Amino acid sequence: MDDNETLRTIKNRRAIRDYDTSRDVPDELVYKVIEAGGYAPSAENQQPWRIIVIRDKKLQEFIGQIAVNRTIELFGRATPRQEIERRLSYIQSKASLERTIDILISGERFEYIKGKPETNGAPVLLVLAVDQTHVGNSQPTLRGTGGVYGWSSPRHAIIAGAMMLQNMALAATSLGLGSCVSSVQLDHFDDVRAISEKLGIPHPHWVPILCLTLGYAKYERTLGPPRQPPEEVAFVNKWGSQFKGAKR
Repeated sequence: MDDNETLRTIKNRRAIRDYDTSRDVPDELVYKVIEAGGYAPSAENQQPWRIIVIRDKKLQEFIGQIAVNRTIELFGRATPRQEIERRLSYIQSKASLERTIDILISGERFEYIKGKPETNGAPVLLVLAVDQTHVGNSQPTLRGTGGVYGWSSPRHAIIAGAMMLQNMALAATSLGLGSCVSSVQLDHFDDVRAISEKLGIPHPHWVPILCLTLGYAKYERTLGPPRQPPEEVAFVNKWGSQFKGAKR
């Protein structure tokens, strides 16, 4: 069975970190990307998400520098080189492997978030925040009546937010845009608070969890890291019972 358009979009999506800074992304396309995100599922249709569209280069640089600093701390200091090499062992070319390690330990990998033309930065940065109490902006009659409140509410909000961002990344691909999901700038409590304060996010009720850059890719990227096929990741009825399915 041949792939349909939706499956081709999913398989062709790539993380883009080099953007054509001579081409801006019109608000009409940003609107379509966010609109597609809003069609993601959420418990009781609470839609516990907000998106901040950032075009201001000072704000982009602030957020991007946090990502660079945390990457240097994580890969340049805390993670042994042998472990980095193990994680990147799928890269066949030694030169490519060395280059990838270099941009990790130096933090260069996340320079694109800053939006600077000299580093092929992204024209647009989207910041996704979710409502930790999962009291959404729809259907007031449902608020407070469901099981997604209390101890499980933060989990449901994060799941919904992640699905929303995936929708947006796929929508970007379908519209001819490049995108890249990042969270390193939001992995540490101090960074979450700093970004929330800078963007006026009412933390801790609302929490920024993910970012998505948008722009036109500077270089075409057709190859991606290898993916495990279903027979390697799926089981039938219980763990260890291999799902073989029907190969193409």
